[in-house]
Amino acid sequence: MRFSFSDCISGWVCRTRTELCVVGLASVLMGCSEPPPPAPIPTAEIPKTLEGAFSTASPEMRGVMTEATRALEGGEKAVALENLEALSRQPDLTPEQRDAASRAALTVRGGILEAAKKGDPGAQAYLEQQRARK
Repeated sequence: MRFSFSDCISGWVCRTRTELCVVGLASVLMGCSEPPPPAPIPTAEIPKTLEGAFSTASPEMRGVMTEATRALEGGEKAVALENLEALSRQPDLTPEQRDAASRAALTVRGGILEAAKKGDPGAQAYLEQQRARK
């Protein structure tokens, strides 16, 4: 059996194409997965986490952060959530600040949803109000 140069080249090209297809498919599949959602912060740790993240923030952002923590500590979850969402929409946040505000909002939103499931009329009214806005 004789092999020519063209047989070697065509075999190499075929293997190379197959390898490229496998690598390309793996890249596409890996690139399509979204990062996992951020983990919520335990409610008791929200004030400390926000204080640490926003210690160097502007006075305006620190004010919104303080309003959010006071509302949360006072049991006003809807007010706390509104402030946390407003805070997380600020364009000039550091990654640490954005992460802290988003994770705190996730925790508070979860608390509102849980309260609504348990029949809390205030939580249910807040959720209805949110649906009506959209």
